[in-house]
Amino acid sequence: MNVSVNEIAVIIRSYNNKHISKRVCAYLDMGVGRVIVVMDASKDQGATPAWLRHINDPRLQLIELHAGYSWSNALNAGLESVRISNWSGGNFRFVLPGSVEAHLLVDQLVAMLSAMKDETVGVVGTTFDARLDNNAVQLGRSYNHPRNTAMLIRLATLDQCPGDFSARCDALGGMEDIDFVLRMHLVASFRAVMLDLKVKLILGEHYNQTEKEKREQLAMDKIIAHWRNICRAGGHEIERVNRVVAEMQLEV
Repeated sequence: MNVSVNEIAVIIRSYNNKHISKRVCAYLDMGVGRVIVVMDASKDQGATPAWLRHINDPRLQLIELHAGYSWSNALNAGLESVRISNWSGGNFRFVLPGSVEAHLLVDQLVAMLSAMKDETVGVVGTTFDARLDNNAVQLGRSYNHPRNTAMLIRLATLDQCPGDFSARCDALGGMEDIDFVLRMHLVASFRAVMLDLKVKLILGEHYNQTEKEKREQLAMDKIIAHWRNICRAGGHEIERVNRVVAEMQLEV
């Protein structure tokens, strides 16, 4: 199957982050079909549109959420926009939720896209070269699976997973990405793969990484427990959950 970078829509959740301009320009330079920046309007107070005002490119789209902003709701707003574009004649086949702090390079993006030539692959994740004050940092188990920090998703996969990203995860501490990957393995005909691309990830810009990973690991445990709880005991569903959890090293 032929795949092209211009079939990718990038979704960035950001507000009050002065580095947004460099990341948007980097993705546009790679040739992606669209970059969608979703903001919390009440917290951003117009800062992001001001930082991006100099970019005169029709592929850039800004979405301000004036109510109900959360990490999952922001992603889903971007996905709704991509689907509307496709209904109007667009040709997006992939979405890439990305973080401002993840410095994905064009050769790394191409490698992720190439993995999508296998039509059984629905999600492609990557490892990270995490840096704090330019010092290497070992990431914990919440990074053992594809993350919305830089994760390429086949749009058809989302269409098979009702609800897209679940906002119930926001109250748990996040990790809507692992919730989605587990749900994909339960209800869709696609699988996830991880590539060892070592994408540069800048830590400590807006949060303490150690505290962040503690919250993420607690959220993962609650999400895994949720899927085990709703799957039929002794059935194939619970077997799939346990297999994916083991293969992705999601538990201690």
